[in-house]
Formats: sequence, C-alpha cells, structure tokens
Amino acid sequence: MDKNATQMMKLTYVLQNKDGRGRRVPRGQSWQWVHAVQDLDQLLPILEWLGKRVHVDQLELINVYLDHVAITDPQYESLVFEAKTKIRYSKITTPHRVIDMSEHAVLESTLQKMGTA
Repeated sequence: MDKNATQMMKLTYVLQNKDGRGRRVPRGQSWQWVHAVQDLDQLLPILEWLGKRVHVDQLELINVYLDHVAITDPQYESLVFEAKTKIRYSKITTPHRVIDMSEHAVLESTLQKMGTA
C-alpha cells in the first residue's frame, strides 16, 4: 500500500456487543462505521482506536474492509494492528446502525467555516 496515495480509501467495520459489556454499542446490537481516509497517517489512528474499543469494551469486530477488500487479505498483510487477529467475517450480521464518519467530518468542517465567516 502506497503511503503517499492521494486517492480516498473507504474503511468499514462492524462492532457487535453480544453480552452487554461496554457502553459504546448497546447490548445485543451491531453498529457499522464507515471512514474515508486519504492515507496510512489517517488510517492507523482509526485502527488503533478499534483495537482499544474491542479490548476495553469487549466488543466483537466483524467485517473489516478497506476499499471493499477484507483487511485480512494478503494484499494488506503489511498492515498490522492489535485487533486484526480478532476479526470475524459474517454474511448474516446486519448492522442496527450505520455511522458515516465522512459525513461527520464534512458537517464539522462546514460548521467551522460558518463559525469563522
């Protein structure tokens, strides 16, 4: 993966709370996050955050894709993060909620511009 790539990459993943521990995802639910990242400098902090959430909140990490390819695929073998070995892929897990972080970033940027105008 080219660290200097300028094209946006799409990272998606699901966090599932099966047994009620942690507060980030309600008990019994699966939430999906979608991120648009430009490069590894933006991707790595997200993956680090993911590792912490899986460990601290004891959530299950499901269906992690980078540009529609499983992040455990051989093409991403050099991409190492703590939770990578805990990923489970499921065709039947449907998220209860989808959180598009790129929409949050656009909204935040727009609000900041409005505040400085």
